[in-house]
Amino acid sequence: MTTNPVTTIRNAGPGVATMIDAAIAAEDVPARVQVSRAKEAIANASARDIGRATGSVAGNVALTVAPGAALSKVSAVRALRNARPPVVHEPPQIGWVKENLGPEKPATRYNDAATGSRPGQAPTLTRTMPDGSKRPVKFDGVQGEYVIDRKLRVVNRPRGRAQLMRQSQALTQNRLIGIWEIPNEKEKIAALKMLRDANVTNIKVRVVKP
Repeated sequence: MTTNPVTTIRNAGPGVATMIDAAIAAEDVPARVQVSRAKEAIANASARDIGRATGSVAGNVALTVAPGAALSKVSAVRALRNARPPVVHEPPQIGWVKENLGPEKPATRYNDAATGSRPGQAPTLTRTMPDGSKRPVKFDGVQGEYVIDRKLRVVNRPRGRAQLMRQSQALTQNRLIGIWEIPNEKEKIAALKMLRDANVTNIKVRVVKP
């Protein structure tokens, strides 16, 4: 054989892969069927199809290598079909509402000292209800991409649990993480238990002393 077998085999691979284009052109055909068709196309290829200059030895090697080319092509087709354009989300909007503070209490002073807070106002996230309506959910402060809610005392009762679920849902819808700031370790343990019982994972807890 006068032709270099390595060069011939290298050139034969793309040629065989081109031969099986028709066998795998239908993108909606399952991969296993595409591979089966590709193998059948290769099995039915003649020595002339693969290349006269290859000879019987190079031809046999090309037939051995060709299924890899077929599989590579199938993989490329599947990757193209499964590709999705990236989803672009609008940045979350932090609203501010006037807050009725009432008489000053220790809890009020603690909440007003949260990072990113504004005197007489509360930061809010929009919560979309099942009927499509939108309602604000209050917090106490904002730190970068975190929304802060301060709790001088954790109250694990229906009203407190309802507030927790409102905050968690608003955080999920706005793709944010919340932070509960608690004054001591005792309240932190109570907060972690409340979050765990409610299966809430998008609110973290940290101790911030008054």
